[in-house]
Amino acid sequence: MNNMFNELAGEKVRIVPMDRQHIQGLYDVGKDKMIWDHLPRNIYSLNDMESLVEEALNKKETGKECPFVVFLRENNQIVGSTRFLDISHPNKSLEIGWTWYSPSVWGTHINTECKYLLLTYCFETLKLIRVQFKTDEQNVRSQKAIEKIGGLKEGILRNHMIRKDGTYRNSVYYSVIESEWKSAKERLEDMLTTSNKQM
Repeated sequence: MNNMFNELAGEKVRIVPMDRQHIQGLYDVGKDKMIWDHLPRNIYSLNDMESLVEEALNKKETGKECPFVVFLRENNQIVGSTRFLDISHPNKSLEIGWTWYSPSVWGTHINTECKYLLLTYCFETLKLIRVQFKTDEQNVRSQKAIEKIGGLKEGILRNHMIRKDGTYRNSVYYSVIESEWKSAKERLEDMLTTSNKQM
């Protein structure tokens, strides 16, 4: 899994491996404080974003994570980021997480298409048997988004993490497994087809 794709392209988005050259663009679209409400750190400055990117790239070197940047195809503008986490070669599994977008694309099908591209790659190219998602129990918007794309709720890990404000976080876990991918894929394709017809 170390040889990740150079680019995944859909109708509206391109997903490319994160690079230091993306720092400014990520900072420019990540200034809204609401983006960081349920993520492990806040981004207040360009230095904060630089630190976030460097940390992500360092984790990529370990082979445990692979961070990506999401672009809109129509104007080649960055609109957010996502990454593969907890990559396990022996268990043919990983987690899709650390996903955030500019509020300008909230409520659109940008996330749906990104997940479609990533899940297709996971199950059809990497031949994984499990892709998981986790989110803060308080992050209802994220839970609805995961359920919308076909993630099956598995349960809640209590006191799973300590939030940046010191409070204890319960994490909600979801997954899509190999045997569910065909139906999940059809569901995503239906959603995207409907979205494109409405454009």
